[in-house]
Amino acid sequence: MVMLMWIPTDQEVNELILINSDISTPVRIEHYRKLAPIYLDYANEYCNQALTSDISNVKVFIAKAIQYYTQKAGLTARSMGTVSYSYATELPSSVLKPLKPFKKVRW
Repeated sequence: MVMLMWIPTDQEVNELILINSDISTPVRIEHYRKLAPIYLDYANEYCNQALTSDISNVKVFIAKAIQYYTQKAGLTARSMGTVSYSYATELPSSVLKPLKPFKKVRW
């Protein structure tokens, strides 16, 4: 079975940007356009089902996941000596919360 990757429209990208109260710039639009399909796939795996980007909770999750890793929210440690940064690799429960109603148990 061949799965097609979701390519967000300009309107969908602008909705995601507005959810995060970000300013729409050409660089940010391209950033959101590239990351949105990745986080939709993440949501599908997390929920054990095929979700669509039309669901409002999924849109909120995608926007907040992009925001989490774009801003310093994912930064857990920082050094100044020889420059060392550490980032959280897992999304916090507050970002995953919109997906909870859609999560199915896999047997």
